[in-house]
Amino acid sequence: MLDGRPFPEGDRPSGRAPSNSPLKEILKRVREKGAITFAEFMGLALYMEGVGYYTGDRARWGEAGDYVTNVDISPVFSKLIAKELNEMWAALGSPGRFTLVEAGAGRGLLSKGIKKTVGELYPGLGRALDIKLVELNPDDSEPLPSGVSWLRSLDEIASPVTGCILSNELIDSFPVHRVVGTGDGGLKELYVALEGDRFVEVTGEPSTGMLSWYMDRFGIRLEAGQKAEVNLAAIDWIRKAARLLDRGFVFTIDYGLPGRELYSSGRSGSLLCHYRHTVNDNPFVNIGAQDITTHADFTALKAIGEEEGLSLTGFTTQKNFLLGLSIAEELKETSGEGPGSFDDISRNRSIGLLINPGGAGDTFKVLIQHKGVERPALSGFSFRDMGRYLS
Repeated sequence: MLDGRPFPEGDRPSGRAPSNSPLKEILKRVREKGAITFAEFMGLALYMEGVGYYTGDRARWGEAGDYVTNVDISPVFSKLIAKELNEMWAALGSPGRFTLVEAGAGRGLLSKGIKKTVGELYPGLGRALDIKLVELNPDDSEPLPSGVSWLRSLDEIASPVTGCILSNELIDSFPVHRVVGTGDGGLKELYVALEGDRFVEVTGEPSTGMLSWYMDRFGIRLEAGQKAEVNLAAIDWIRKAARLLDRGFVFTIDYGLPGRELYSSGRSGSLLCHYRHTVNDNPFVNIGAQDITTHADFTALKAIGEEEGLSLTGFTTQKNFLLGLSIAEELKETSGEGPGSFDDISRNRSIGLLINPGGAGDTFKVLIQHKGVERPALSGFSFRDMGRYLS
């Protein structure tokens, strides 16, 4: 059992489930099957058509939502990502067409900021840049700039691209299986079931042989009773991204760790839920109204990428990456006096949040992989490349 807390009023499984929540469908499936995998539960909670957390019409980002992203914190983030993309374009020989595929684009703010910066600072890339925003629930309330288009899936891109496939806080939201170690090198899966008026986790045999394959492939051994998440969807994602790329880069920014840390002794998973700017570890409340995330396994992304023809360009923390891109030069000198001082102080403070040790600066990691080009010396890894920790 994950915990014994009953559901708050409105989230209790018994009785009438709200029509704008995935709860009704989850209850139906649990009652029919007796239990469902956590991956199935999480997939419905986040992605059920029209009512899931990411597919409904509720606010998710910013002050009116549940959390803020790097793009919300400071426009400097987009500016420095654009700088790195310009280096990638040059490393590819400055092709006449450079396709940027932003997967999980949300509101499209990151790519819009990139396009603005490229137009101002990198005219060569600007002429070559073609942006495709991939989002299951696209925000098309505002017209897109020229050269930018919405897609619902990578599958809608008909042929391999030259450029960059970029994701920012995408992989952490993929549905995961939850498992528990048996202490003898074995594995059980944690399923979601009903016990009276509350959801509980029950153990059973793995629903797919891919779970044992994952553990064996990456040398993971859980202690007796140690819980963990296995993100099989991330394996599918990196394979698809690698196959979509003809020449260029896969650029991943996300919560996560090398596998040896993520599954180390003493850890018990990384699942967190975000609701109205608070954090909890109970996925069985606020169903459809709260985000559910887990840390990415960057070792797995590197290894599976290599099987698909991707080579490691670099891996590091967001703090190190942005320092390598000279984020310090974006700080403004302030005297504390005059009408512009408040704006400069606010700008500096937001920059600090992007590279805050122990906060976003360390929690977010950056992985870049390349294909069809010699390993380039990208500025983002000039401060500190931590790629050796992925072996």
